[in-house]
Amino acid sequence: MNLLERVKKVEQTARKPMLALLIAALASTGFASAEASAAASLRTRAENAYFAGRTDVHLYRLGSDVTPEEARTGVVYPSRYVPVKELFGGQVDAIRWNPAAKTVSVVQGGRSAVLNFSGRAIPPGDGQVVLPATWTKMDRGRAMIDIYTLAYVLDRYGDAFDDAEREAWNRKLGFLGISSIETIPDVRSSGSSIYVTFADD
Repeated sequence: MNLLERVKKVEQTARKPMLALLIAALASTGFASAEASAAASLRTRAENAYFAGRTDVHLYRLGSDVTPEEARTGVVYPSRYVPVKELFGGQVDAIRWNPAAKTVSVVQGGRSAVLNFSGRAIPPGDGQVVLPATWTKMDRGRAMIDIYTLAYVLDRYGDAFDDAEREAWNRKLGFLGISSIETIPDVRSSGSSIYVTFADD
């Protein structure tokens, strides 16, 4: 083997690890993009189910110890995000903010739904379900949840959607004490009325 052939062999050997690293990096990017698309697609399906072109949400809480006045009047929100405390307050065992972990936990019956505001992925602990980051946001110090997606996941007639991902989330969040959610698009406005019924204790 002459000098030129040896140089070429060394170059080829050096390229293989670099090529492997490049392929691995591209593959991991592809998987991350696929996961992000999957998380977003449920939100898109939720929006398309009832909320396409809608803006305001008129939220009604029913059942359990909701007062008749609150059940009758509801609350209007200008976007798909509603405050966690205003949705679950008084209906679950606790709503806890963990400043160190930057999470909010909605606790019911020894289990919890975790809203993650840390900006990084966290594994669920025992009895925990970590909600996708796309379902939540922090607005002026208030933890907010995407009511469009939650309404789709816990829809009273959700079986009609034939959506396996929706059904999986429905099972995961069944412990929250919401017996059903019904959505009615308002015919006289660009909003939607969402009726969240909590199970009686």
